[in-house]
Amino acid sequence: MNVGLILGIGIPALVVLIGGSYIYTTYNRLINLRMDAERQTSHVQVHLKKKFDLIPALAEVVKGYASHEKGTFEEVTRLRSQWGKATNSDEKMKTANILEGMLSKLLVVQERYPQLKADRSFQNIQKSIGWVERELVKERKLYNRRVSSYNVKLQEFPSNIIGKMFGFKEKEFFGKPDASLE
Repeated sequence: MNVGLILGIGIPALVVLIGGSYIYTTYNRLINLRMDAERQTSHVQVHLKKKFDLIPALAEVVKGYASHEKGTFEEVTRLRSQWGKATNSDEKMKTANILEGMLSKLLVVQERYPQLKADRSFQNIQKSIGWVERELVKERKLYNRRVSSYNVKLQEFPSNIIGKMFGFKEKEFFGKPDASLE
């Protein structure tokens, strides 16, 4: 048998086999990284829901002491509703960032009202929000790590070629509006 013919057919076939294997492996790795980030998104959303479900009770307690903060209450309520109606993760995260900033404003009201600070209901709600926030920080950090792994893989050569070829898109990090990424 002719050695040139064997090499002429064998080497290209080997290149195709290895290339196909690389594409298959990289594609599946990108899928797994994307799914990890999406799964973590749902964990973050669960904790945000717990936090945002405390807003009506908080607003009610604060309203009794600071009725002139009506605009803040209305905005927080509107944003909470908007967050609940959001249809995709990106929209939910953007609204959540704004809502968390507004919620912080609502909690700062206590500084102007010492009686509110001493109110047992307010203290209990504040403790609950604090607990959920600590859990949320953990979930947010994990989400950002997973998104980072996914985004890095999409930027690395040659996996960036496969990512573009199959339409993979980078994901946004999740952080508070006034805070750096966790």
